[in-house]
Amino acid sequence: MFRNLLIGAVSALAFAGSASALTYTSQLEYRDGFAGAQTPFGTVTIDELNANTVQVTVTLANAASLFVNTGGPHDPFLFNLPAPSQVTVTKSGAQDFAYAGDGAYQATPFGTFTDKISCCTIHGGKKDGQEGNGQANGDPPPLVFTVFNAGGLTFAGVGATFDPNTGRLLSTGTGNHFVSNAGGWWFAADIYDGAAGQTYNVAAKDAFGPTTSNAVPEPATWALMIMGFGTAGAMLRRRRLALA
Repeated sequence: MFRNLLIGAVSALAFAGSASALTYTSQLEYRDGFAGAQTPFGTVTIDELNANTVQVTVTLANAASLFVNTGGPHDPFLFNLPAPSQVTVTKSGAQDFAYAGDGAYQATPFGTFTDKISCCTIHGGKKDGQEGNGQANGDPPPLVFTVFNAGGLTFAGVGATFDPNTGRLLSTGTGNHFVSNAGGWWFAADIYDGAAGQTYNVAAKDAFGPTTSNAVPEPATWALMIMGFGTAGAMLRRRRLALA
């Protein structure tokens, strides 16, 4: 009986104290020139891989859609980081995405962003290495990049709050985290919409989550579990002495 109680107590500690990798989503559902949200043109998925690394994956809703440059000013993908971080872009096939660094990037009509992913290099001729405009120079999705910060990094911050019914992010927390710009926009992308055959800028204003995956005990949880083992061991020793 005591053995079963011990196993049950340790199992409860492990389950109750587990931390989880967090996943957030944000929809590119606002199109320049239109009021209100539209049917999403793409999805931004944000995975907190560990305490220092966040992975961002951007997909587009139509298989024929592309990330493009169209002027305006518009850029392939923009976001906001609060402090210098290491950004690494994962390329697939003929993609030529690259991190353009910190700056002040305009995304009419969605305001200014601090960080840019470029694409759409013109290959061959006098403009080789320069960003080309329009569908002909576009890059296919997905766009995948990771952001690393040695001082720690989350998407929404420690202690961020969410709507209990919808999962919508209500307020950000503390520590290094992504931020929305002055207009409340998290992300902006310049795309060629394969369904409509048009190019335009789209943006995301809301974020949803978190969902949980890959439960991993936190250091504090391990400490609690060890204390539980120690207490249970002491109880077992006293029980044996009493029976001797």
